[in-house]
Amino acid sequence: MKYEKTLKKISKLPKVTEELIASIFAKDENISVEVTSKDIGKPGFEIVTDEGVCFVTERSIDYYNKKWGRVTFTQKRMLDLAIPVPLYIGEGQVTNDIFEINKKENPKAASDEWLHSIFSIEVALTYFNKYFSVSESFKEYKTIIFEAIEAYYIGMDHIAILSLMPIFEAGLRNIQTSVLGTSPNNVSSKEFENGLRDLTLNWGRRKVDSYAWYPGKSYNTDVEIDFFTHICPQSDVINSFKLFFSEVLYKPSSDNTDGFNRHIIVHMLKNDFNNPANFVRIFLALTHIMFIESLNNKSVPFFWPGYNDNEEVKGMSAYIRLMSERFGEPRRRLLNQLQITKYSGSV
Repeated sequence: MKYEKTLKKISKLPKVTEELIASIFAKDENISVEVTSKDIGKPGFEIVTDEGVCFVTERSIDYYNKKWGRVTFTQKRMLDLAIPVPLYIGEGQVTNDIFEINKKENPKAASDEWLHSIFSIEVALTYFNKYFSVSESFKEYKTIIFEAIEAYYIGMDHIAILSLMPIFEAGLRNIQTSVLGTSPNNVSSKEFENGLRDLTLNWGRRKVDSYAWYPGKSYNTDVEIDFFTHICPQSDVINSFKLFFSEVLYKPSSDNTDGFNRHIIVHMLKNDFNNPANFVRIFLALTHIMFIESLNNKSVPFFWPGYNDNEEVKGMSAYIRLMSERFGEPRRRLLNQLQITKYSGSV
C-alpha cells in the first residue's frame, strides 16, 4: 500500500474528520480522495484511493483502548484475581462488580466469595446440559465433567479441580484442531496461545476483508488485534481468553505465582491451588472454549439460554442439591473434625 505512511499518520491523530483526511492526502500525496463516514463497530471513515478502499477510525486506537469498554479491558482488570470473564453475566454487571472487588482490603478473598455467589448449581448444569453435552470438543468427556460437578458440590474440591485441568487442555486442543487445523497431538502452551491469537485475527479479518488498509494491517499485529477487539465482539472475547490463558493459567510459574496456575496444579508445587473457588475459575475457562465452538457449531448456544424453563436442568439440580445437603455438608464437618482439611463453609 503506497499510501501507508499517510494512513498511519491519520490513524494516530487524536480525532479526524472527512475534511481533515482529504486535506492531508492533498498535501502529503498530492491526490484527491473521496471520504465518507462509516461505523463498523466504531465510527470512522472510508477513503477511496486508486489502490482500494481504506478505513481509519475517527479517533486513534490508543484512545479507544483507554476510554472505551471492551471484554479485553475487563479481563485485564481481572487478571490479578485469576478470573476469566464470566460469559453468562452482563458485561456491565461484571465491570461494576470487579470495580467494587478491587477496592476491598483483600480483593482475592472478595473475588472468591463473588465467584461462589454467581456460580449456582443451575449455572453449572445448564452449561453441562446445553453446552458440554452437545460439544464436539467436550462431549466425549461429559461424564468426567458431570462427575467433577458432583465432586465439587459434595465437598471434594481437590478432585474436582484436578479432574478439569486435563479436560481443559483436551477441549482447547480439539477446538484448535477443528477450527485452525492444528495437529491433534499439539500440547504446547505456546502453540495454544498462538492458536488463540490466530482465531482473534481470523474473526476480525472477516469483518474488514473488503478494505485495502485499516489500522494495523500488514504492519503491526498488536494494533490490528486491538482494532478488532473494538469492532468485532467475537475477537474481543477470544482475545480476552488469550490474555487469561497466557497471563494466569499458563503463565510460567515462579515463587510468586499464584496457586491457580496449570503447572502448579498439575505438579502440586503449592497447596493453595485447592481453594474451592478455583473450581469455578477453571470451569469458566471451559466456557470460553464453548464460546469459540459456538461460532461454528450451531448446536452450541451463542447466547446464554438461561435455565428457568429447563426441566432437565431442574431435575439434575435437585439431585446435586440433595447430594450436597446429605453428603457434602456432613462430609466437610467430619473432615474438619478429623483435621484432614479445613473447609471454611459450603460452596
